[in-house]
Amino acid sequence: MTSDVTEISGRSFDYIIVGEGTAGCPIAATLSDKFSVLLVERGGSPYENPLILDKKFYGFPLFQSNEFSSVAQSFVSKDGVSNRRGRVLGGSSAIDVWFYSRASDAFV
Repeated sequence: MTSDVTEISGRSFDYIIVGEGTAGCPIAATLSDKFSVLLVERGGSPYENPLILDKKFYGFPLFQSNEFSSVAQSFVSKDGVSNRRGRVLGGSSAIDVWFYSRASDAFV
């Protein structure tokens, strides 16, 4: 893992995967058996971050979001619903422990 662009500058890859979330990591791991893969994530590593690793802080990262350094990123969906998504290795699964919510049929 590196945040130094010069380490990959000038290299070519068979596949580039954007997002190290629940799908990105296993896809990259599978492809890397036979191909060269670049896996890109805007966020950093969750290791060493007690807000993600310590269960007593469950849900706390969802309430902290800023444009540059938080592990959660605020966004508004196309239909106007305010939400958060993970900006860290592991994606949203890292910040919400695989919890998800779904709107009722009446709302949709």
